[in-house]
Amino acid sequence: MSLKNIVIALMVFGSTSTVFGQQDPLYSQYLLNQSMINPAYTGINDVFNATLFARNQWVGLEGAPQTNTLNASASIINNKVGVGLLVSRDAYGVNKNTEYQLMYSYKIDLLNGRSLSFGLQTGYIDYRYDYDNLVLEQSDQALELVDAEVTKVNFGSGIFFKTNQFYLGASVPRMLNMESRSANGTTTVHQRHYYVSAGYVFDQFIALKFKPSALIKIVEGQPISVDLNASFLLLESLWVGATIRNFNAVGINSQFEFNDMFRLGYSFEYPLNAVGTNTFGTHELMFSVDLELFKNNAIGRRYF
Repeated sequence: MSLKNIVIALMVFGSTSTVFGQQDPLYSQYLLNQSMINPAYTGINDVFNATLFARNQWVGLEGAPQTNTLNASASIINNKVGVGLLVSRDAYGVNKNTEYQLMYSYKIDLLNGRSLSFGLQTGYIDYRYDYDNLVLEQSDQALELVDAEVTKVNFGSGIFFKTNQFYLGASVPRMLNMESRSANGTTTVHQRHYYVSAGYVFDQFIALKFKPSALIKIVEGQPISVDLNASFLLLESLWVGATIRNFNAVGINSQFEFNDMFRLGYSFEYPLNAVGTNTFGTHELMFSVDLELFKNNAIGRRYF
């Protein structure tokens, strides 16, 4: 599949319609860090955390999505307040999107290890389109954007409840729809996304824990997207699991934990639709570190 074809496919399902707006970046390794989709998660584990994500989607297809993300967060003021920073670069076809977000959360400690966190975020996203890289058989006015670069400020909010074994979150990380002028009028470059996430950890044996989880994404005018995951924690150090994404992709995921501080993760996904015949799948790497940098920070065993 050529760059031209994949760009056109992405535009058909992306920015050329107010119904199919550009999707948020996808992640597989969100199972132990949900700051990318919910600002209320910021600082919720009472530590300083820094996480790097690198995702190559549909390897083998020219112009396929590539996402690189840095997220850093800290728990401060007696672990009541979380502050964080997210920087993300998402590139696909001729689109290169860069996002900067500042995040804030306030946590209420409840009884028996329960907590309820409220989060806000603000920042901006820079959308760039370089159609000079396309080699077309004939000119197409639909590709001649008046706005070759669009920079917009956005806002987000979320809520996150957790116990020692269960979590439930809901968020709208980018509340404002974002539009751009094109040769055909106004087009939507990003639509509002709603997220709901939940998971539970079962203690099977001393050396084995089982964690089913789900992530639901809702975008107006589009089918509801559902990620279902089942992971096992072996010997309190190795997570292994499987995911089905929106019932049209399957994957495996793993994370290795060392001393409750360092985590190295890898995920592989394979599409079950026609794209799968032209790709070597999707690969995602993650590295994360927890540190006790501020007063009352405490590194401990966590399952989400």
